Amino acid sequence: MRSVRSAAGVALAFAVFSVTAAGAASSPYPATLTMQHGLTFSATGHALRWGTRLTAAQARWVTIRSSGTTYRWGVWQEDGVAGQFPVRSTDGGAHWMAAGPQLASDWAGGSLYYVTKVIGEGPSAVAMVSNSIIDVTTDAGRQWYQYLHAADNWSVTAHAVSGGGMGLRIGPASYATLPKASYAVYVLNVAHHQWHRTGQSLR
Repeated sequence: MRSVRSAAGVALAFAVFSVTAAGAASSPYPATLTMQHGLTFSATGHALRWGTRLTAAQARWVTIRSSGTTYRWGVWQEDGVAGQFPVRSTDGGAHWMAAGPQLASDWAGGSLYYVTKVIGEGPSAVAMVSNSIIDVTTDAGRQWYQYLHAADNWSVTAHAVSGGGMGLRIGPASYATLPKASYAVYVLNVAHHQWHRTGQSLR
């Protein structure tokens, strides 16, 4: 009797594993998001040298700021024009410093790209996202990496990672072909410049 139950248990476990594996294989969310070095359609030059402190007049154009009491990130639009540049603050937003080249602001992946969300992760790391692009730095803006997603319309939000690190929760935005209530969780592998899917719900 025990051997019959054991065999049934193994069969059930294998069936569950097969369904899970099949579901993972057919997931609409990629298992890995590999970033490239640099920023697509970025201006060839910098508006300001890295670390340059913005004047009070310039700082009034810092928008879409991350939360944080000491270290904050934001997007600077010179005189309110279309080009967006990353900036950072080490004093809670009282003063801002240039932190990289112009972010993509042209047709990238079939859609006009502008940063819509700034997800800060301390003094050195931030993700600046839209519904099709994820721009990341982990060295305070000296180098930037980008993942360009043109296959669907994503909504990207922050996801807390147990033990620290940078995480994102990705789900469908308007006009997306993904299941309406679905989502996937990704955690950044800094050394390999990749986001790895660590969980998902395909309801």
